[in-house]
Amino acid sequence: MTETDLRTLGGSAGPGGGADGTSDMVVIENAVKHFLLPRRAFRRTRDHVHSVDGVSLRIGAGEVLGLVGESGSGKSTLARVLLHLAPADAGRVVVDGMDVRKLRGAESKRLRRTAQLVFQDPHAAMDPRMTIGESLSAVLAQHRMGTAEERRKKVEDGLREVGLDESYVDRYPAECSGGQLQRVVIARALLLGPKLLVCDEPTSALDASVQAKVLNLLSRLRREHHLTMLMISHDLRVVRLISDRVAVMYLGQVVEIADRDQLFDAATHPYTLALLDAATPKRPGSEPTVAARGEPPSPIHPPEGCRFRTRCPLATERCRTQMPPLQAVAPGHEVRCHRWDEARAALVGEGGLVGEGES
Repeated sequence: MTETDLRTLGGSAGPGGGADGTSDMVVIENAVKHFLLPRRAFRRTRDHVHSVDGVSLRIGAGEVLGLVGESGSGKSTLARVLLHLAPADAGRVVVDGMDVRKLRGAESKRLRRTAQLVFQDPHAAMDPRMTIGESLSAVLAQHRMGTAEERRKKVEDGLREVGLDESYVDRYPAECSGGQLQRVVIARALLLGPKLLVCDEPTSALDASVQAKVLNLLSRLRREHHLTMLMISHDLRVVRLISDRVAVMYLGQVVEIADRDQLFDAATHPYTLALLDAATPKRPGSEPTVAARGEPPSPIHPPEGCRFRTRCPLATERCRTQMPPLQAVAPGHEVRCHRWDEARAALVGEGGLVGEGES
């Protein structure tokens, strides 16, 4: 993805749903999702993977919330909890007024019509034995929408909306490039007229040359369909350009959340600062300005107190013994850190991070 391509996305994100007084499309309160591991030999107890541990988030109607963090931080699991693909063990998850944890049987179809997922790997998301038309029509047939002829027309219209002509209806996934197939996956997600689109790394499996085209497509569809979006990505440039607000996850918890520009220009959590610094281009051989020490701990046995303390250069005894709450440090800006008020000055200094303030 070139810098020119990226700049074309600037300003695509409109005002957040919560900012202008509209209702919340998504409300997550203290969501918990642990995965039970197989029993080990000679042990009576079984371990759990703490994938999501007490996450609370709100996404306003029409808003794009970016979700970032290292692999294993719980981003994709949170998306599955939101869509009821991995039911939460505890907490409250509400989508468009529906209490997701209480949905049963046929009620789940209403959730599928309201919220759709755009997968990371478009090839894995499609059945290679079915044509694109068959795969997309099956979605409509499952919800008993229209006749076979009407479904085919709706599929053709959906493909045209994402920039593909009707000839793709009779193609197999193997006959499409990664970028074309990702457009197909997006078209399939929009067939039921959802209000919420959950995009799990939608560009990570694509060549750099087509990433910006897919992101521009998502931005356009967001405006035209008034979509609410959860954008999960490792690429901080993508998150900054397409999101209204950004949440940062670490080891199953949200450690910082703020408006897009506020987070990128005035981040205060040491982990967020380390992510921003790692994404900043540097001269060959130069050391990071802000570095997280070591590797992330195991989610099976997360550290007591602050979960980032084992990698944080500012950790104290209080960080070892007390879990910091997610507290407001400015309007719309929350941080989970005992030393948030001094972290930025201590780790970044007066010069700031390279690239800050750029549009």
